[in-house]
Amino acid sequence: MVPSKWRPKSGKTELSVLPWPLGDQQFLLVLPPKRWNMVLERLNEMSLFDDQAAMAERVIGGSSAHLTLDKAGRLCLPEELAAVAGLRKEAMFVGRLNKFEIWEPGRFKENNKGNEAVAAAAIKNLNL
Repeated sequence: MVPSKWRPKSGKTELSVLPWPLGDQQFLLVLPPKRWNMVLERLNEMSLFDDQAAMAERVIGGSSAHLTLDKAGRLCLPEELAAVAGLRKEAMFVGRLNKFEIWEPGRFKENNKGNEAVAAAAIKNLNL
């Protein structure tokens, strides 16, 4: 179930879900329509002759899913996406401002050791 504060106010909205990072597939990245459209626009700006852009389009197009929340705010993941992220019984939702991630809890713990220091350095570079 998607936390209520992360659900679109408009009600029935499609969210785009894709294994991330591409090539390493550690978790599922969930993008709202506005952010998904941004990805599509950037890919569309690339040349048709750009082999890397074509590969990215194939991978994203072949591995992503566009899912609609049900009335209770639940997101039903296709089995292949759940398997890629290592999801079995439990899932962990991690907010990232205008998007969120879905992790297998043990995988999240293992992959995010020491990230507080990296985040602190990044925030320092924002010159707030």
